Parts: sequence; C-alpha cells; structure tokens
Amino acid sequence: MATESHLTPKALQYFTQLAQNLNYTQTAQNLGISQPALTQQIKKLEKQIGAALFYSVGKKLYLSEAGNVLLAAANQIDTIINTTADQIQQFSQPQRGHIALGVLSSAETAVFERFVAHYLSRHDDVTVALRLFNRRELWEGLENNAIDLAVMYLPDENIRNWHLYAAQSIIQDELRFIYPASQNLGATIAIKDVPANRWVGYPDGFYIAARLAEVFRDALRDAPDVVATMVVPEQIALLAARIGLYSALPNSFLAAHPDSRLAAASFIPRVSLDLSFVYRKEKIAIPRVHTFMAEWQQFLAEKSYADRLAADPE
Repeated sequence: MATESHLTPKALQYFTQLAQNLNYTQTAQNLGISQPALTQQIKKLEKQIGAALFYSVGKKLYLSEAGNVLLAAANQIDTIINTTADQIQQFSQPQRGHIALGVLSSAETAVFERFVAHYLSRHDDVTVALRLFNRRELWEGLENNAIDLAVMYLPDENIRNWHLYAAQSIIQDELRFIYPASQNLGATIAIKDVPANRWVGYPDGFYIAARLAEVFRDALRDAPDVVATMVVPEQIALLAARIGLYSALPNSFLAAHPDSRLAAASFIPRVSLDLSFVYRKEKIAIPRVHTFMAEWQQFLAEKSYADRLAADPE
C-alpha cells in the first residue's frame, strides 16, 4: 500500500508550533499531546520532505534551512486560508455574524464591557464574544483566525509576522507600584528603592510579569519575591489590600477600582504601556468589524476612555 505523501494540516500545525517554540516539551504541552507523539510526527514530516527540519547544538534546538523554507510556506498557506475565509464572510454575511473579541487578562475590561452592551443594543444581527486570554493565547487566536480583535499591551517582543497585523492605540497606560497606604512611600519611587519582598503578581509568561522582570533586570535588581500569583488584576489588588502585599498594576485598573487600603506610585523611570487593538489587516475590511471599530471611536469621542474608567457603571 502506498505511503501518505502529502502534508496534512495536523503535521503543519505541529511543525509551526515547534518552529515557534523550539522546545519539544513546551510544544507538546501546548498541543495537548505527548512528546514522543510530537517527535514521531516531526520525523514523519521530515521523511516526507526528504530533509531535516531541525538540528540541535547542545540542548538548543534550531530550524534548519529546509525548516525555514517550510515555515515561510506554512505562513503563506495560513494567510491564504484566513484571507479566503474572511472574504467569504464579507460576501455572505456583510453586517451579520459573530465578532470574537479577546482581551489580555491583565487589562481593565469595564469600558469594553460597556461598549459591547452599547454596540449590541444597536445591532440585532451580530453576536459578540468577549473572553480573557494570556498573551500567548491571544497571539495563537489571532494567528488561527479564532480572534477578530485583540486588546493587548504593546510593546510585546513575542510578536512575529507584524506585517500581517495592524494596531490601533486605545490609551497610553502606565504600570504603577502598589503598596499598603499606611506605609506612605510617596507618589514616585525609583526601581532601586522598591521593596522586593512579599509580592503578589502574575504567573510566569503573563505580560505584566515579563515586563516587570525586564524593568528590574534593566535596573540590575533581582526580581521581586512573589509569594502568590493571580491571573486577573482584581484578585491581585484584593489580596494585596487584605494582607499588605506589594504588586504592580496598570493605572487604568487603579482608576477604575480605587481602594483606600492601597496607594500607588509611579516607577522611576516610568513604565509605559500602550493598550491597543491588534488585528489582521484584512479583518478591517469585514463590514461588521469595520462598523464595530468605527462605533468604538464614536463611543470614545462622546466620553474619553479615561473618563469612562472613572465613571460609575452605566
């Protein structure tokens, strides 16, 4: 019986995930399969291609020349499929259908929740899903066409293939140090003076955790001693307030959720965050997505993002 000679979508998915992570263990975990199963799929793919796709130097994995060629082709295929799907949607359901909105879990969601309610009150034929993700999940959703619009903080060094995407800034945010109000540490604090003991923060791999580690590393400081991790800012602030822990949270969250038990200080140097919509460039041509973004701009023209953060729930 003839052996399978064509490249399957599953094989390409496994290959592209491994090409991005360059780590068999992490990739297998992300895909929900065993490492031997992933290794077998890659070996089978290499046999079909007739060339090694990866090579190792010590414990480090690298893409081979053939692997780089295949990765470029796989990205082109993915772009063609996603563009075709979007074009079909444009012609079949121009102002109807579904909008998938993904929001970074460390971002404040109140304004987006209010806008979704406002938008749905004006559009009976559209459904909207607003879900929270970590940054890896957001990018996978954008790449796989599972998310139409992502709300995330920039800059993000993990972004690849930026030429496929567009970004629209929402607000210039700031990461601020939070501490028990009784300590009266002031409105600004140099990184070298920030207490490093007993923090509550985000798990490794989350955007704020990575950005904070970068800030301390640049200041030649050890990373804070994190005694608890949470995945959404409400949990972090509540735990910090209850038992007197330190942390760092976006100013937008603090504006929307004042707590007299906590005080906030700007880091010196200031840690800026650009909260932005990120989407595939072809998405904005879909009428319902275009309308969603246009009405978002009108929503903010009537009352600014900062004013809506501080406002009582509508």
